[in-house]
Amino acid sequence: MKQSIYRFRLADPQIFRDYARDWHGSSGRTIPLSENFRSREGLLNLVNSVCGLVMRAEIGGVTYDKDARLKFGAPEKRVDFGVQKDAAPRAELLVRHKNGRDQERDEEESELAGLGDAEREARLVAWRLKQLVEARREIFDDSAKRFRPVEWRDIAILLRATRGKSEIFAKEFERAGIPLAVTRGGFYESAEILDLLSLLQLLDNPLQDVPCIAVLRSPLVGLSLDELAEIRLAAREKHYWTTLNHWAKAESEKRKVESTFAKVSNFLERFARWRSAVKHHSLSQCLEQILAETFYADWLRAQPRGAQRAGNVAALLNLAQAFDQFQRQGLFRFLKFIEAEQAAEVEPEVAAPMENAVRLMSIHQSKGLEFPVVVLPDLAKKFNQQDLSAEIIFDEEFGLCPKIKPPDTGGRYPSLPHWLAQRRQRRELRGEELRLLYVALTRARDNLILTASISETDWEKKWLAPQTVTVQKIAAANSYADWLALWFGVRSAEYGNGNDSLPELRWQIVTDEKSTGAPGDIPSDLEPLPQSDKAALNRPAELDLKNLQARLAWNYPAEAATRRKAKSSVTALRREADELDEEAEQTFPAKPKSGKRKAESGKTKLSAQDVGLAHHKFLEHVALEKTDALAAEADRLARENYLSAEERAALNLAALEKFWSSDLGRKISAHAADVRRELPFTARFSPKEIAAIIGRKPEAGLDGEFIVVQGVADMLVILPGEFWLVDFKTDDVSPRDLPDKIKTYTPQLQLYAAALEKIFRRRVTTRVLHFLATGRTEQV
Repeated sequence: MKQSIYRFRLADPQIFRDYARDWHGSSGRTIPLSENFRSREGLLNLVNSVCGLVMRAEIGGVTYDKDARLKFGAPEKRVDFGVQKDAAPRAELLVRHKNGRDQERDEEESELAGLGDAEREARLVAWRLKQLVEARREIFDDSAKRFRPVEWRDIAILLRATRGKSEIFAKEFERAGIPLAVTRGGFYESAEILDLLSLLQLLDNPLQDVPCIAVLRSPLVGLSLDELAEIRLAAREKHYWTTLNHWAKAESEKRKVESTFAKVSNFLERFARWRSAVKHHSLSQCLEQILAETFYADWLRAQPRGAQRAGNVAALLNLAQAFDQFQRQGLFRFLKFIEAEQAAEVEPEVAAPMENAVRLMSIHQSKGLEFPVVVLPDLAKKFNQQDLSAEIIFDEEFGLCPKIKPPDTGGRYPSLPHWLAQRRQRRELRGEELRLLYVALTRARDNLILTASISETDWEKKWLAPQTVTVQKIAAANSYADWLALWFGVRSAEYGNGNDSLPELRWQIVTDEKSTGAPGDIPSDLEPLPQSDKAALNRPAELDLKNLQARLAWNYPAEAATRRKAKSSVTALRREADELDEEAEQTFPAKPKSGKRKAESGKTKLSAQDVGLAHHKFLEHVALEKTDALAAEADRLARENYLSAEERAALNLAALEKFWSSDLGRKISAHAADVRRELPFTARFSPKEIAAIIGRKPEAGLDGEFIVVQGVADMLVILPGEFWLVDFKTDDVSPRDLPDKIKTYTPQLQLYAAALEKIFRRRVTTRVLHFLATGRTEQV
């Protein structure tokens, strides 16, 4: 528990309103934040019943009052999800009784021998989920808006913390043949990461027995337990690494050719190379060399959950690469860094593979998500109260609260501030755990499965015997199961202890022997819930062939969008309209960049594009109040390195003077303060708008798409009642060809105008093309 990170306080039920904010109506009316449009009404009734009983203002500062209660949203539209249509409980509780010593002795020869409570409960969850899928339990597909059989991807397992549990669930689900994807969490406990970290520890210091044996036992070497024992017998008192080398040398002198010697000698040879590499190269390079020589990542991909396990290896490699870049302090520092990450419970991001698999994640990670089927196992796990047992508690109300150590004694006992802080923070902790329980219960959309491993004594005393629910009993709870027991006792007393079903919940005691076997037929007390479309769920097998044919014949509905660029320049769209070959044009394709340019010399004669670029640079930087002295302005721009000497020489000053002496040029000079030159812009157009402007027929299948258009406007004059757009053309065009050029550039100018009208939200009143070569100004 990291109370400084996760603990927060609320004096009102706002948190529940926040978690209920999963739906916003499209009708425009204000919807109460307590309305829930995700879960079935039966599940909401369970949440309200449980939380209404155990959530009190004295515990964590949150009261589950009438304002916080979840309401079944849109009951008139969601009739199929209400209790009037389907009153059967949508939540179920599977209780597993912990074994006593006598039972453990009876199991010594069975398959269950050696399994802890966590493994047995994971096996119970796998057994129940397999039942659901084989029975084709019906869930609602929110995307398809219909009922369909449940798939593995529809199921999520939520744990208070995945650390130490993810590998247990992965092992038991692999045994049951159920695909499992772990959403982060448990990264450093995964087998593949432990293998590689053990190898890195061994490379740092071979005289470590635990990492050494771990590597030799791993797929990186592949020794069996019998082979490891045989090697250990060679020298029992020395480090295992020393024993391994002595054994390999002795076997080499005997020239024995066997699989054990082959595996050991091959590993020792590789290890020598890897240790040399880690001293002379970066850590990531060494790790890449290890993976390349052992094919470890490739082997992982061939195993169950291969994509995810290979992703974990890739994440470790990325971590090493990042460490190389910023730290460069060697393998020892990297291992210390990993230890610090583990201590702080910080793990790298690992992208979960998209596959049809059950998802396992922490309750924290599930916030904001929803799943058709949610499993909450390990409910009897005790809360982490380690911080409350510390010798010094830092409390926001009581300050620094230490334990007291009397003189001449070795023990310590709580001081009054320590006891007060411990009591206050215990209730704060309970409040946080209650909020997390609320989050977990509200993630389910169709079905909720609760599992707990409890003793028969606790079942009889806490669950079946109704208790008066008080704040003290709520605060004294050590697990989620304790709170559920308080609620269960009250509700079962109302409906009779002999029943196995409450209005909100069905329950059953499941033995380990039962959950270890095959799912078999669905027992009558756990029959699948009523199905609204049994014909669809029990469709004949030949329909699967039709489904396959439909999938093979499927076409991407937005295929037209893949042929149309999502971003384009005005020039490219103009060329698309004109269908001119780019090489046949003599106009420069891109607008000039602002800023000074160093003078250049020794170049050959400028191309037509460079000449056009020189004219645009001059028009951009010329002082508008000095347009009657253009030669002097050109010399100034050359001196200030806006133009090179060759660009200055290439200017057609006569054509420029003709423009600035025209009526349009004089008007622009008169409004110098309102002129903007070489203005870059970006605007959004629909494909239909683009087609209308460039005179093309709209393409089918582009409804709802858009195109981002970029360009640079040569000159704008923005007046209170007028908006002028001037575009200069430097084409070497004759008067005879001028009409064709005007037709060519008209769509470009129209695109400029349309984009600027979108940006400035005003109409462009004057659109002008000016051809410097002919001195002609044409309005479009």
